[in-house]
Amino acid sequence: MAELLSNAAIPAVFLFITVTAFIRGVPVFDTFVEGAREGARTALNILPVMVGILAGVAMLNGSGLIDIMTGLLQKPTEAAGVPREALPLLLIRPFSGSASLGLFAEQIEKVGPDTFLGRALSTIMGSSETVLYTLAVYFGAANVKNTRHAIAASLISSYAGMLAAVFICRII
Repeated sequence: MAELLSNAAIPAVFLFITVTAFIRGVPVFDTFVEGAREGARTALNILPVMVGILAGVAMLNGSGLIDIMTGLLQKPTEAAGVPREALPLLLIRPFSGSASLGLFAEQIEKVGPDTFLGRALSTIMGSSETVLYTLAVYFGAANVKNTRHAIAASLISSYAGMLAAVFICRII
């Protein structure tokens, strides 16, 4: 029964929206086409920003900076209770979702999901965001040029959340 409901949920929502719009006299197809046109314009507006971020992440990964940063931060973070194996994910998560997902999958395959590290990494992945990607998409779509303190505030809150995830998993 649950499978039937989950399979029918999205088509039911689309049908509900379409029927409601039709009843209210909204030109459904014309509205859809206009929305698709706006979506394509938005995608074209944010494309240069996305290419820049992807190039930056590729350079970050290829340069070995993550390994250098892990080595530098290992002792202070271990003193604070953060396992060394979590550092690469902590460093790359705000910059790249796909790179952090790759690191996460690699660690989970090694240590398993039911270990402290597995739970901590899972909590980090579920409670954090790829900050620079998200900011690039939203600021690019809104054509914002001066981000002021948004990047710093987002990175600080993201790292605070990731560290809190590790500490909460340690307590639990």
